[in-house]
Amino acid sequence: MNTYKNFASAHWRKLATAVAAGLLLTGCAMQPNGRGGVLMSVDTAELFGTPVSTFRLRDGTEGTLRKDPQGKFSIKLSQAFRVVPLANAITARVARVENVGERTVVIVETQERGCAYRYEVLAFQGTDVLQWTIGNCKDRPRVELAQDARSLNIDFPNYNQLSRQIYTDNRLLNTSVPVPPGVNTRLVPFADDALRGTGPAIVNLPAGDGPGRVIPAAPAAAPAPVAAPKATTRSTAKARRQDAPAKAATPAISLPQPRAAAAPAPAAAPMIFQAEEIKPVVIDLRK
Repeated sequence: MNTYKNFASAHWRKLATAVAAGLLLTGCAMQPNGRGGVLMSVDTAELFGTPVSTFRLRDGTEGTLRKDPQGKFSIKLSQAFRVVPLANAITARVARVENVGERTVVIVETQERGCAYRYEVLAFQGTDVLQWTIGNCKDRPRVELAQDARSLNIDFPNYNQLSRQIYTDNRLLNTSVPVPPGVNTRLVPFADDALRGTGPAIVNLPAGDGPGRVIPAAPAAAPAPVAAPKATTRSTAKARRQDAPAKAATPAISLPQPRAAAAPAPAAAPMIFQAEEIKPVVIDLRK
């Protein structure tokens, strides 16, 4: 009887150990410790947290924005132990996902204490992540993917200019550009939940000129003039005979030689603005 009890007790201990090991394997998270190493801990967001949203990378990998029981947000990719922490976020949502070049760029809108709008720009390629934190705390940006899908513009209103962050070639550049026609920097909100422009096309007027003016539609083309009725052959010949003496009496006038056509004006040089590179936080989700 004692032998059976000892066997059952050992069996349950092994089973409990296996369950605990499984929980640790599936609910494990590693984060940098700031000294070149990592901290391994139980991933409470994986075990007890709430998935907020998911997104898919170019290679088919799925990423999940999660919230743990303490209210901390993080992003974890499938088949990766290490997570991308969003340490200061008190709210978070995935606002935009775009494939740019060889990476998938995910823009996460967060709210921090004293900052209504903060943005985490995450560029994923496999388990390699580049992370930037941007935003002016009061505006949503307008995000536009280039036609060749090689760059992504992130525009914030900045008085009579746009503060533009450009993601391209694994870099994030910061510059200022003039406001393009049809954009009103005083429009509230400046962008919608998907970080696209809101409202109709509006001309940006100088300060003090009142609200923006809606661009009217182009005027309709004027109708073509109606051709005069063609004269008959007999009436045309009679008119020529009557006009012949008058033409003969008109003295010859020497006309000046036509001037050579003026050379076309050279094309305006493109406007080039200085851009400052924002250094990323580099995360390897394998380590």
